[in-house]
Amino acid sequence: MDWVDYQSLTTLLNSLIIQYESVMTPNVGLEEVWISTQETLAQIIPFYEKGNRIISFGFDSRLRRDGIVKTVKSGDAVLDIGCGPGTMSQSLSRYIGDVELMVLGDPLIPMLEAAKRSALNVNLHINCVFEYLPFKEEAFDVVMCGFSFRDARNYKEALGEFQRVLKNNGRLLIVDIGKSDNFLIRWFVGLYFRFIAGALIWIFLGVKKRSLYSKIYYTYRKYLTFNQLENLLKAQFKEVKIQQKMLGAAMIAVAKKQKTG
Repeated sequence: MDWVDYQSLTTLLNSLIIQYESVMTPNVGLEEVWISTQETLAQIIPFYEKGNRIISFGFDSRLRRDGIVKTVKSGDAVLDIGCGPGTMSQSLSRYIGDVELMVLGDPLIPMLEAAKRSALNVNLHINCVFEYLPFKEEAFDVVMCGFSFRDARNYKEALGEFQRVLKNNGRLLIVDIGKSDNFLIRWFVGLYFRFIAGALIWIFLGVKKRSLYSKIYYTYRKYLTFNQLENLLKAQFKEVKIQQKMLGAAMIAVAKKQKTG
């Protein structure tokens, strides 16, 4: 059918799918599966870094590095929220060196204990969640999340807290899994996280750990597409830039707090 503009048809279908998903399944955060997700994360602490390296084919370290060198400066006060075992802060120390203030926060106390053993030059480890940060307003130059923002209970509330604790013109860095606006790419990446990632973990780490990593698929399903994330960021931040990586399977998002007062 020569009269069919397949490119325009594909664009229209993608647009309709995105609109349908936004109405029928609004992505506000993990909500009801947040507790079970935290329980899963607690179980993967002993092999957290190795597992991430396997399922990302080693790109997780590069993504952290690229995000950090674009965002963080040596004189900054930095909050690493959803810090896990301190992997993001380790990368910061490696590529930036010491900063003025380094604070690590995570909902899981065992993650913080792991971070205490691994991350260097940290001023404070604190048990907290994205949506309720126990810090005063304008306390940090940088808030960064390394493969953890998608695990927030409520994305909008989390971003509101990031905005509150950032100084004027402070920077937000989110390095995470990506969710394409293109339905076919989104389907393929979802297929990878649902089946292939678990198989890789089974091959390299053993069968008992496979089911734990397969649960990443469910956080991916509830996560924001690039367009949704960009719109949510632009509602509270300026100079929003989302860089898609690994054919849309990962991303680096950077934004600045809008100056107030």
